Amino acid sequence: MRIEDMSLDQSVELNHCICRRIDELRDRENLQALSQLRVGLKVTIEGQKGAVLGIVTKINRKSVFVPAENGTTQYKVSPGVLRPPREEK
Repeated sequence: MRIEDMSLDQSVELNHCICRRIDELRDRENLQALSQLRVGLKVTIEGQKGAVLGIVTKINRKSVFVPAENGTTQYKVSPGVLRPPREEK
């Protein structure tokens, strides 16, 4: 069936199915990322202003609290956006 031939009800149902699947995939990725995290672990957050180094202080089911190493900002982020700190050369 082509999407152009679908009724409104069929389109809405398809949308719900796709949204559920996206949520399942994101949850799976977050659980995998959470299993790698520990309180006190140094991590890097890629932000709009570049990389920010911080330390994990609290881990929730869907979010992680990371104060910036400079102490000015605290981030509440999805575990999937955290990376190991970059190696200093």
